[in-house]
Amino acid sequence: MSILLVILGYFRSILRSALLLVCITPWTKSQADQRAPPSTYDQWYDEQAYSDTIHFVDDWAVMSRQSCYDWEILHTMKKDLERCRRLGDERGLCSQLRAQCSRNMCRILSPALYQRSQIQTKKLIHDYVREVQQSIIYLGERTGVANGAVSVVPAQEKRQVIIDMRTTLGRTSLLLQGGAIISMVHLGVVKALFEQRLLPRIITGTSTGALIAAHVCVTKDEDLLGVLDATSINLDAFARSQNGNVADGITSWFGSTFFATVKRRWRRYRTSHHVFDIDVLKDCTQANLGDITFEEAYQKTGRILNITIAMSEVAGTPQLLNYLTAPHVLVRSAVVASIATSKAMYAPVQLLCKNPAGELVMYFAADFSEKDHNHRRSTVHPEAPLTRIGELFNVNHFIVSQTRPYIAPFIQLQRFADRHQPLGLLVRFTLFEWRHWLEVLNQFNKLPTILQRVLVDEVVPTIASWSKVSITPQLGLKDLLKTFDTPTPAKLQEWSARGEKCTWPYICELKVRCDIELELDAAYTRLRRTGALGATIRHRADP
Repeated sequence: MSILLVILGYFRSILRSALLLVCITPWTKSQADQRAPPSTYDQWYDEQAYSDTIHFVDDWAVMSRQSCYDWEILHTMKKDLERCRRLGDERGLCSQLRAQCSRNMCRILSPALYQRSQIQTKKLIHDYVREVQQSIIYLGERTGVANGAVSVVPAQEKRQVIIDMRTTLGRTSLLLQGGAIISMVHLGVVKALFEQRLLPRIITGTSTGALIAAHVCVTKDEDLLGVLDATSINLDAFARSQNGNVADGITSWFGSTFFATVKRRWRRYRTSHHVFDIDVLKDCTQANLGDITFEEAYQKTGRILNITIAMSEVAGTPQLLNYLTAPHVLVRSAVVASIATSKAMYAPVQLLCKNPAGELVMYFAADFSEKDHNHRRSTVHPEAPLTRIGELFNVNHFIVSQTRPYIAPFIQLQRFADRHQPLGLLVRFTLFEWRHWLEVLNQFNKLPTILQRVLVDEVVPTIASWSKVSITPQLGLKDLLKTFDTPTPAKLQEWSARGEKCTWPYICELKVRCDIELELDAAYTRLRRTGALGATIRHRADP
């Protein structure tokens, strides 16, 4: 027993030291690097390209041989696709494409392939993805005549290949997590993905991340950059609240704005038993989102908005709101309900919807029952929202913008440990063990709602290691003190810039993950617009 305690003591010391190193890394880097940081992706890319040249990464990328992926098989498949396309062998091309409907074909998403450089991986992988894209374009644009003769493959069969590939490969959803003011990082994440043409059409928001997701999904492409730069976001509701506090004579302790905020919220909690003013949040969402519903937002932009709600006492309300599960619910009311999940933080919220006459009415759950109150409290999460998204929209791949202060440090710790094996195995074992004990406590209903959301809402419903990419900003202790700051245009622009920069290192890997999927979506959309799909029944989630 004593030996076990000694081992646990050593383990705690190692974990504490690693966590401390992760927390102080941003400060040490900023002091050591005196150069001005790049402000655009092109500048950052040029710096990384220069660094790759110095460290001979270019030579490593050209060399196909690597034990962490099946490079020989990948090379053969690329050559087969190229040969079929060059010779006009449509039958062979269809056969080859059907056999290559995996996002992690030949283990091309192995983490080791993306640790040497932040802007490139093996040239063979880039060439393979490009060849699959060209094959899809070739197959989608071919007519019924090839080289002066009738094609041996009917047009309907070629179209079916694209449909089957799209179904088998699956789809990607961008998941924006909560985190109060820190979640404004999502603006930069979405901007970086949008500029690189990697922004998925399916966007999911949780808590404050739902506010950013709603902004993106109700704004057309031509106006989206104004929102992502924080220049088109209306913050008048927060400004009016600040002016009202000054008029009420709320002054700061020790002349600090931080202590003034603490004092103001303490006074509100003593009078109303809520830390934050829900009316300010309602005014802000109404000023920016209006009275648009989920279905109207989808028809306007073509993007699929999903908002998750942790309803602790209204189990009859859907936990996943989108234009299929709640088409007539107002987006702004869903955003407020997703944020105000804690009674200690916000007053209760009621969802709103539009009736057939266009009037705003209360939205009530169909299976709400007062008699089953105790049972509903014991089943807070009957179904994980992310699992439901996979069922509705064939989503099997998630880009997670993680900004929750109690989760982001662990992700940073795991990334640090993965670069320093065998420490990575030790850290991963600890995180798995920690999650296991949370699940045990959850079975006995001993966890608060916030930790239940960690277990259910925040976990990607698949065991595949390649099914998720987590984008997390570097957070220090100073950032944690700003978690509940009042948003201003300057603060939003600052967090947006940080989110954009923390996304750049993932662009290369995301292109490998998503380029084939996006090309399939584009080919399917062209077939739909030209009427080439014939009598094929369109799913409501399709463009």
